[in-house]
Amino acid sequence: MSRWHNQYLDGHAHFCTATVRGWRPLLSDQTIAGLYDEWAAARRALGVSVLAYVVMPDHFHAVLWAETGDSICRFLQRTLGLTSGAFRPGGEFWKERPRVLPVHSAKVLKIKMDYLHANPVRRKLVADPADWEHSSYRQLVLASPDVAFYCDEWEGILL
Repeated sequence: MSRWHNQYLDGHAHFCTATVRGWRPLLSDQTIAGLYDEWAAARRALGVSVLAYVVMPDHFHAVLWAETGDSICRFLQRTLGLTSGAFRPGGEFWKERPRVLPVHSAKVLKIKMDYLHANPVRRKLVADPADWEHSSYRQLVLASPDVAFYCDEWEGILL
């Protein structure tokens, strides 16, 4: 059993990571589209903002914000639970639970954003973060409308 303890704080951004069981590269374009659909539905239902993300073949990172930490927890439970059943009938698609850390400063938020956007480059999947389709890099850094999933506005909700 994991000794990791997630922390959910009201009014904070949260850096979240969810991993496919066994780190298997099962996140295809089709399953990622399903994940985006669930993110969109859950953010409307729970008032959670998706501020940044990267979806890799075997995991994703997202920066989420909500007025309550409980909304972040419910967002992750809902999206991971529903996609687990859809992606693998009988469930058990995702590792036991996501990792969640509250972000306490703009400096740490920038570090986390740079980390998640550079993930495809570190894994040698692309040479430039702008080349990875399943990332908020193009929207947030290049201000391009050519993105797979649109992040929410940041104004007034950073920390």
